Amino acid sequence: MNFRERILKVFHGGTADRVPFAPYEALAPRGSFERELRNRGMGIIKRLEEKWTTIPGVREETSLNGDETIITQHTPVGSVSTRWKVHAGRVSDHGDVQMEWPIKGSDDFDPVLYMIQNSQCHPNYDEITNAARDLGDDGLVCAAGFRLPYEKLEDYFGLANWAYAQADYPEQISRLHEALWEQEARRCPVILDSPAEYVNIGSLSGFDSPRQFREYILPFYRKYVPLLKVRGKIGYIHAHNSNLSAFRDLLGETGIPVIEAYTPPPISDLPIQEARRAWGRETVIWVNFPETIFWYGKKETYRYTLDLLKSDPGPDRLVIGFTELGLLGVNSQESERSFRDGFTAIMDAIDDFSTAGS
Repeated sequence: MNFRERILKVFHGGTADRVPFAPYEALAPRGSFERELRNRGMGIIKRLEEKWTTIPGVREETSLNGDETIITQHTPVGSVSTRWKVHAGRVSDHGDVQMEWPIKGSDDFDPVLYMIQNSQCHPNYDEITNAARDLGDDGLVCAAGFRLPYEKLEDYFGLANWAYAQADYPEQISRLHEALWEQEARRCPVILDSPAEYVNIGSLSGFDSPRQFREYILPFYRKYVPLLKVRGKIGYIHAHNSNLSAFRDLLGETGIPVIEAYTPPPISDLPIQEARRAWGRETVIWVNFPETIFWYGKKETYRYTLDLLKSDPGPDRLVIGFTELGLLGVNSQESERSFRDGFTAIMDAIDDFSTAGS
């Protein structure tokens, strides 16, 4: 099987010849080492927006201040700004870090609410189609899909300020949350009509408690997961919390067929055996491999990977990849060596596991 055939078999309930190894494009190696890994069966996951947004009546202004970029959005009801540190190196997918968010005080709510309520969504299907053609059988394109309204609220505050804002501005937060639900409803037809089969529907990012997840987030999954299924699309949640055990049963209640970015111990507190029991044999568990294991050496990384493969009661519904760090942070000879050894050890373990099972 080629990579695309392999991962689609896993998604559609078939039996693949081996567990797919599928890191995100920005987190995978480049050059000769990438070619070596792809020749051994590694695939590339490319996540793209299937839509783009315009906001009539809003003017955007960008200014530069040394290694910082300031973006100001001017609306008919006021202006808000964000600040980014740029040229930061391998600390993010794009080499920049957000330092300041739009809502800093009570005066900033009206401009943000205006932008949410007046946003217009447009198809961006050519980018999906072109990328799928370019990757061919060596990869898979997934659509950015839905944002959870409750989760998206944090985008306007930053995590620390978001925690305080929920207590300080409950009425304004409620209005923003309602507007974001309406925004996702407007975006929904564009998402459903996209040529992408594999579609993101939010994440579990540590911004909420199990109580908040049940109250604010679970209703979103109950509304939109069935719509994806009716259209023949495969939805996934990006579940990269470290305290996954607290959300174990709630994740099962979402009805989502793919739980992606699941990180096993020692990073999260949820062993894969428990996850499989809670989510069922038919759920695809997409592992974010914990790169900290690399620092124990190639032999230990191989052993860890093999144990992980053997410990999952449903290995035909398992994918291994990198969704959080991967290449990010590789900035020295020592980290480069550790990175290469780690990737090679994972491929070796997948090869041996598939051979032993055949």
